[in-house]
Amino acid sequence: MAHIPVLLNEAIKILEPERGRAFIDSTANGGGHTAEILKRMNNDAVLVAIDRDEETVKRLKHKFSSDTRLKAVCGNFRGLSGLVKDFSKTYDGILFDLGMSSDQLERSGRGFSFLRDEPLIMTFESTTEPDRLTAARIVNSWSESDLTEIFREYGEERYAPRIAGAIVKERKRSRIMKTAELAKIILEAVPKAYQKQRIHPATRTFQALRIAVNDELGALENGLREAWSVLEIGGRLAVISFHSLEDRIVKNFFRNKKKEGLGEILTKKPIVPDMEEARQNPRSRSSKLRALLKAKND
Repeated sequence: MAHIPVLLNEAIKILEPERGRAFIDSTANGGGHTAEILKRMNNDAVLVAIDRDEETVKRLKHKFSSDTRLKAVCGNFRGLSGLVKDFSKTYDGILFDLGMSSDQLERSGRGFSFLRDEPLIMTFESTTEPDRLTAARIVNSWSESDLTEIFREYGEERYAPRIAGAIVKERKRSRIMKTAELAKIILEAVPKAYQKQRIHPATRTFQALRIAVNDELGALENGLREAWSVLEIGGRLAVISFHSLEDRIVKNFFRNKKKEGLGEILTKKPIVPDMEEARQNPRSRSSKLRALLKAKND
């Protein structure tokens, strides 16, 4: 399945690539937003595209090999200012698309989806160091109370204690190393009625594990601060989030900048997909776009 960029037109309208000289796509993924920004940018402008996955960065470099305006770099956006400092001192527009790409879900082989039987890794990076935290390590070694906490906090899972208890019980028999094993444990732990929901009963638990493995919320908080530090006065910061925990962090960051007199919120209410986009791309349904203009420096 090809990667479909979410809220593409809305994000581009906010960023206005044609008016600036330097931009950042801090979560390049499949390159959908990247391609559209390049299409609208001036010939002497620069776009830094960041992704944590080395393979994704290689594909971006190959895909846009003829466009010297693109600078594709591998790294975590929590260190954004260091990743982009060689290309421009400040930037006119910065985009965060916090959704996972179709490639990550369907071709990574790292266990992001319970629809495929894959190793429980869930790191965004394609290479895993021996001491790197993985989903398997969390599932097999964290205490029942810690598992309950992350399922409840990061997954907003109502049956977090039951799922955590079932995992601890099962891992005493044998280590849980594959996505299908974990999905089966979750399915058997929740009430039958819960299995008839619109989303699969394992969705929230898998989300919680992914967030914990990659410290996604901590990275987002750092990334927003880093982005603000390199954003030009009059520049625009646009963030597309996909669940309430992310959106809360973005909303609070924007509100604080407005309260301090440093920023102007451009989206009084978050922009969400219209019915047609939600129909064509079901993954876009939970997305929200918020944008902030930098009025002056701290």
